[in-house]
Amino acid sequence: MTRNDARAAFAATGLTYADLSRDDLRALRNAIDKELKASDLIKGYRSDRAIRMVKWPEGWAAITCSAYYFEKREAVTLGRDGFIGFGGWADDKNVVPIIAGFLKWLDALVDRRRIAA
Repeated sequence: MTRNDARAAFAATGLTYADLSRDDLRALRNAIDKELKASDLIKGYRSDRAIRMVKWPEGWAAITCSAYYFEKREAVTLGRDGFIGFGGWADDKNVVPIIAGFLKWLDALVDRRRIAA
């Protein structure tokens, strides 16, 4: 699954940023964190606890990640223009757990919305 595949999966749900609450973004962070830790790709690979939100949902939000040799790099950014960034610093191998966490979160979110409807 590529970054563009993940963006297309989000678009296919019909969701917009306005549909995403702070709790939804926390769930996204937690899903990414679980995948990063399970990946064993980089020692200490994890999501950071803080979620940066600027004028959400009209603005943007960012979830960052850290490891033993770096701090606060992009995991997922939900951009003001609707673009979703996935680990812009990461190669295709190190971005896999970020995308996997995003897709698991997206599936769970859609399932919850379906049940609630």
